[in-house]
Amino acid sequence: MDKRTLLSYLHALLDEKAAVLRADIASTLAARNSDTKSSAGDKHEVGRAMAQQELDQLEGQLAKLILQQQEIARIDLDHVHDRVGFGSLVFTDRGIFLIAIGLGSVELHGTTCFVISLASPIGQVFQGKRAGEHVDFQGTARTVEHIV
Repeated sequence: MDKRTLLSYLHALLDEKAAVLRADIASTLAARNSDTKSSAGDKHEVGRAMAQQELDQLEGQLAKLILQQQEIARIDLDHVHDRVGFGSLVFTDRGIFLIAIGLGSVELHGTTCFVISLASPIGQVFQGKRAGEHVDFQGTARTVEHIV
């Protein structure tokens, strides 16, 4: 798995998610604003309040996604990692891990990569490890084969 290709894929994936959230926000905003007051005033107010809650939730998700995009953009492709840290692509005997953001597993060209944050429990286990070192996470031993 190539780090540059993986990061390009992650940029596109996050851009796609952001576009969906922006469309959802626009739709929710339009629905909230088009809700006209009827003779059932309380029902109108409840509907607007629910739409506002959904709008707030969507905007929160978008803000989190924008932060994830910014974190991915901070990864220096030219940096050579001798130890696992932010931006490392870690190849182990039990899988590939990108240490960046908490995104979960992604599949690219038939290969699964776990995109994890350094703050995650498994990210903490990997932090500072070198090629050849072993880590144990939840009873499963892994060997760091190499780091990109």
